[in-house]
Amino acid sequence: MAQLEKETENFAAKIQARALVKLKEAEEEEDEEREMTKEERMAMAPGGLDPVEVFETLPEVMQEAFESKDISALQKAVATLSDEDAKYHMKRCEDSGLWVPGGAEEEEEDDLPPTFDIE
Repeated sequence: MAQLEKETENFAAKIQARALVKLKEAEEEEDEEREMTKEERMAMAPGGLDPVEVFETLPEVMQEAFESKDISALQKAVATLSDEDAKYHMKRCEDSGLWVPGGAEEEEEDDLPPTFDIE
């Protein structure tokens, strides 16, 4: 019985050690994926800017408006900025893909069923 307990404890220790190794491997893999994700985001952005970096540089009121997806709040936030700052931030938002001019109109068109000309 003592031998069985000893082997069970050894087996449990091996499992715990392996779990720590697997956890470390998973963290390293996640770090690699984060870097790839940034490159992918930049590649997908219309102007080549990373949307996460652009978002982090926005004034707090604009960040809150984007997070809430409230266009009127975004309009109010932009109105509080000087014309120069507003143009700068909105241009960066467009170049990163955070803001797509005319995006709401395109979404509405996408919701409509396709039409076909039948002659």
